[in-house]
Amino acid sequence: MKTFTNLKPEKVFYFFSEISKIPHGSGNTEQISRYLLDFAKSRSLKAVKDNGGNIIIYADGTEGYENSDPVIIQGHMDMVCEKSESCTKDMSVEGLDLCTDGEYIWAEDTTLGGDDGIAIAYILALLDSDDIPHPPIEAVITRDEETGMNGAEEFDSSLVKGKKLLNIDSEEEGILTVSCAGGITGHCKITLDTPCVNLENIYEISVAGLLGGHSGIDIGKGRQNAFKLINDVLSKISDFHIADVKGGGKMNVIPNKASVIIGTETDVITELEKLVSEYNAVNFTSDPDIIFSIKKSDTTPLLYNRKNTDTILKFLANAPTGVIKWSENIEGMVESSLNLGVFSVTEEKISADFLIRSNSNDGKTSVVNQLENFINTMNGTLELISDYPAWTYRKDSPLRDLMADTYRDMFGKEPVIAGIHAGLECGFFTEKIPDSDIVSFGPDIENIHTPAERLNIASVIRTWEYLIEVLKRCK
Repeated sequence: MKTFTNLKPEKVFYFFSEISKIPHGSGNTEQISRYLLDFAKSRSLKAVKDNGGNIIIYADGTEGYENSDPVIIQGHMDMVCEKSESCTKDMSVEGLDLCTDGEYIWAEDTTLGGDDGIAIAYILALLDSDDIPHPPIEAVITRDEETGMNGAEEFDSSLVKGKKLLNIDSEEEGILTVSCAGGITGHCKITLDTPCVNLENIYEISVAGLLGGHSGIDIGKGRQNAFKLINDVLSKISDFHIADVKGGGKMNVIPNKASVIIGTETDVITELEKLVSEYNAVNFTSDPDIIFSIKKSDTTPLLYNRKNTDTILKFLANAPTGVIKWSENIEGMVESSLNLGVFSVTEEKISADFLIRSNSNDGKTSVVNQLENFINTMNGTLELISDYPAWTYRKDSPLRDLMADTYRDMFGKEPVIAGIHAGLECGFFTEKIPDSDIVSFGPDIENIHTPAERLNIASVIRTWEYLIEVLKRCK
């Protein structure tokens, strides 16, 4: 195992090591906030903490850059705290145990916090240096990004003057992200009658083994939704009543399993087994490991009447989910989507959770209207919460052009200009700072938010050198 202190650039890895000693999971950022303020004070740099708990540190432009427009450099101070089953570390009070083999950095048995500790390390290394040419810097370090972007939502934009913003919160080198999705959560309820049908032949039909995945990043990959597959099976059956449907787990995850309990007047297990066998013979190319199953139950739950059974089936058949619109500006990117992530039939009601995403605020409104119209046809109620804004693609972006030219000159190849169909803090910044020009980038970080997370050292070095050159060109 190589010595961590021998890594270069020394200041970047020194500060990464220092903040890794400080517990800084989401909701536990007071200690790292004090560290950042003390860092600024010890270097005679102006720093403030706004009412949202964000830290802003200011640095004057270096010689020749005194009158240049300021540049905002932004990252978040919190990390996701996960650990292996055997790990006894209390991450709320203990720091990380960093390891390296000279090629990667990781933390023993826990998440590394490269997301977004590397951004903070870059910022502190820059502010601690006196030999890097740069315009005036406004370093914005937000709190609690991982649990809802609370800091960015509450950020006091009157504390900055810059219009160019470098967000260092991407995990794949060579990709310049220039758009992100806004989102809103929809909770739906539809009242049902009390279950009253009693039948002796009870069956549970299940589907599992789907890939599922992130409802933004993976929604455009054609992956199956478990609830839609269950409905497809039910559409091939006649004369049954439903007792229960359940599946999914989180509204922001494509559901990878679901099950339904039904009852029939006669024993139809042979027919159901044949149907399930036919489905297992289907080649689902997007989800090669799908498995359908059927079992007869010894329990005899009360079932919903015909009217309510039809209501459940109508919901499953017609609820919008998946890609709604593809982007016209960025090839291959989903612009608007809707994910039916959680569905259940319990306590005499249908409950369903949807997550709406769009890389344009108008698109998000359009999808909300589509969902509302559907729920209205079902005589249900829809509660909308957790609304956050999109970062809409900007056709005219001098910062994007400068960064693309810089990347091309330094590495002899084209960067990938991309959007992400998921939320970033940039959505709040583009809303709070009118006419802001924003690009998100970062070094390679693998397996984020898991104990297998690791940071590629060579990529950290290249991205650091790239950041320095971009700032040099922002004169």
